[in-house]
Amino acid sequence: MTSGQSEFSVNLTIQAAGPIRPRTKYKTHKLLRGEASIMLPFVPYPGLHLTFSKPKKRGLPLTLYLRVRAVEWNITERRFECTVDEILGSSLFAETYEVRGGARFEDQFVDLQRMLLGFGFDVITDANGLFALHKREDGVPFRG
Repeated sequence: MTSGQSEFSVNLTIQAAGPIRPRTKYKTHKLLRGEASIMLPFVPYPGLHLTFSKPKKRGLPLTLYLRVRAVEWNITERRFECTVDEILGSSLFAETYEVRGGARFEDQFVDLQRMLLGFGFDVITDANGLFALHKREDGVPFRG
């Protein structure tokens, strides 16, 4: 079996809830959404671990660990659409287009944003998180 293509175009999408402001009277949900395109020498699959790393001038290298949650083949674009999670977050599984884990603290939210920007992700911090943030990690809706 021979394949005419040796690399596959992959679009990665990550979503994270935050930041938490427990003492704010009017809490507004925020959603961080990052997207990037990469090439892989094989077809991506759910559970695939991706490591992005780049050296820094001082200290430890900048490293981002992601796990592929869901893969979809986009026929018209001829690329794979992958939803990914940061591995340091929750390991519980839920629905495909759901934000995983609890909302992050301000510092964690900003650190993730900086790290995604450092690795070339297109980042939006005011994505519509109205419906995405009303479930717990295990998928159970919050009771208000």
